[in-house]
Amino acid sequence: MERPYKGRAIITDHYGNIDVVIPAKQQILMMLFLGFWLCGWLVGEGFALGVLLGLTSFGGGEIFVSLFLAVWLIGWTLGGLFIMRIFFWMLLGKEVITLGQGRLTINKKGLLFSKPKTYDINEVKGLRVQETATIGGYTTSRRSVLMNNGTIQFDYGMKTIKFGNGLEVAEGKHILLELKRKGYLYDRNFDGQAPSHFY
Repeated sequence: MERPYKGRAIITDHYGNIDVVIPAKQQILMMLFLGFWLCGWLVGEGFALGVLLGLTSFGGGEIFVSLFLAVWLIGWTLGGLFIMRIFFWMLLGKEVITLGQGRLTINKKGLLFSKPKTYDINEVKGLRVQETATIGGYTTSRRSVLMNNGTIQFDYGMKTIKFGNGLEVAEGKHILLELKRKGYLYDRNFDGQAPSHFY
């Protein structure tokens, strides 16, 4: 018999604010592939730098080779940083959603080049849970790889904000109900409807 799924989120109430910590979803096969790719990336990076710095000889046409390698190295480095960002997010990343004192803050810890974003709770409207389309267990949106495709969503002005990347719909509903029950979210955040309408 299947055991009920306990979920990934950890909710901690600090009596004044509340934290919802959602560890990144670890996709083992993807992490192994990215780790292997990064090893190859490091070899290519080292070789290209060696040629450019004159530590390694590449044969004739040194000026052309150096110019080509300089341009190639820029693209190679940016590609490597992009993959490294995804790899370390899967390995160590976690979303920390903090509510309290009239603010909702989303902090993606472990995501390189990311900074916390804070929203006025009075302007958070239409809180909802939306299932992400998947194929073979992987989200179909390219944005999901960049951690921008969350199961929990809300409208903030003319923009849709998403968090809870890779959460099951049932867990997303549970999180919103808990935050409402503990008094950190209000009916107005759900467009005037109690979150019981999820069910």
